[in-house]
Amino acid sequence: MVRKRFVRYVAPSVLGSVVTSLYLVVDGVFIARGVGEVGVAAVTLVLPLTMAFVAISMVFSVGGANLVSISLGSDDTDGAVSVFRQSVCALMFIGAVLSLAGAAFAVDIAAALGATGRLRLPAAEYMRYYMLFTIPVLLAMAMTTFIRHDGSPRPSARSMLWGAITNILLDYVFVFPLKMGLKGAAIATGLGQLVTVIACMRHFVERRGVLTIGCVGIRAQDIKGIVLLGIPSFLAEVSYSVLMYMHNIEIARRVGEIGVTSYGVVNYINNLAYMALLGICQGIQPLMSYYYGCGKLEESRKYRSLGVRTSMAVSASFLVLCLLLGKPIIRVFASSPSVVDLAYTILNYTNAAYIMLGMNLTHQAYLQSIYMPRQANVICLLRGFVFVKIGLTALPRLLGDAGIWTTMIFSEGLTLIVALCASAARHRDAVRAADADRTPRASERGRPSTSPPCPSTPRDLESRPQSA
Repeated sequence: MVRKRFVRYVAPSVLGSVVTSLYLVVDGVFIARGVGEVGVAAVTLVLPLTMAFVAISMVFSVGGANLVSISLGSDDTDGAVSVFRQSVCALMFIGAVLSLAGAAFAVDIAAALGATGRLRLPAAEYMRYYMLFTIPVLLAMAMTTFIRHDGSPRPSARSMLWGAITNILLDYVFVFPLKMGLKGAAIATGLGQLVTVIACMRHFVERRGVLTIGCVGIRAQDIKGIVLLGIPSFLAEVSYSVLMYMHNIEIARRVGEIGVTSYGVVNYINNLAYMALLGICQGIQPLMSYYYGCGKLEESRKYRSLGVRTSMAVSASFLVLCLLLGKPIIRVFASSPSVVDLAYTILNYTNAAYIMLGMNLTHQAYLQSIYMPRQANVICLLRGFVFVKIGLTALPRLLGDAGIWTTMIFSEGLTLIVALCASAARHRDAVRAADADRTPRASERGRPSTSPPCPSTPRDLESRPQSA
């Protein structure tokens, strides 16, 4: 039953996440073919900002959705609905502010991201039009995440699929027949996200689950709880963004434009693997947090173990695939032999690091789900900030340009050692603390201090009918 439920939730989540990654991959292909390698380099410099938007969305989507599942596990439907509505309101406000900032300061932001010379104006153009759609960009991830936690993983995946199809079709139309260049690629991506949001609205308007759209009063205590649980996901995504930003700066300084282009091609390709790993984590989070809300921590640990093993299998398979077919795949994005050779080298280093990255992401998701955000934050800070900075400072001096590419292996490897040591040392204390702290924390959010017995299978997750 555990494996069956694992597959039921993880398979649609991975599919949806991989489909979402097609936004970036398709953009890369059409930009490479329709604009050229300068366009690829310009968008690569903007990628840290787009990943930062994903990070902001994850604060409220993952944090809020985990609270929703914990509330459902504690039989608090009203609390779950309130958390969902407050999360959506917060994201809409943040999206509006960011859209205005992008329209007003696109060139300055592009320069701050490292876009200089002939890359500055193309990067600013792409960013300005992309940021017009910040609200649907933030809401798309949030809506699909909440639908998954509301017991409907398949409709969540289908909503992302409709958005991806829209993006692919519009990318072709805007970049080639209409010759809109980077502006067209940015608009196509934004409209794809808007279609995902519209597709998600059907679930809530037709009341296919517990969560519904409606008015809500903003409670500071609820927002604090959402942010507290969402910060680890924010840091994980921001760390990926910061990693890209620091690599872009170091590559531009040491290698030049060819290095930025090669690194950009690798990011397009590896985004498929990263989103698959993220999909595994997002798939098991509703189950881990639900059983935590029920007081069944042992069940949560079973899903964590399955998640670790699955992420290792996915990462290893992707590594082998790229070792065998890496260069033909790279040639889809770039034709220059020097770019192809350098990108192939970077790709293999990065794929080796992804085996450990998947394990780190799964451990982080588990800690979030059992209400241990501080420990999850430590993992994020180490892998995304501390160890990356140390690696980029020291390794290039020892290994030359290869030191840049090995930094991610260095960072993820050390983080995994710390995570495993901390897990082994604090296992008994973590279990005891999670079981003891769950009840008072529930009452702090306005729920009863005691929860009804939890069924052997998640009633709210398993028994609700799936929408067609």
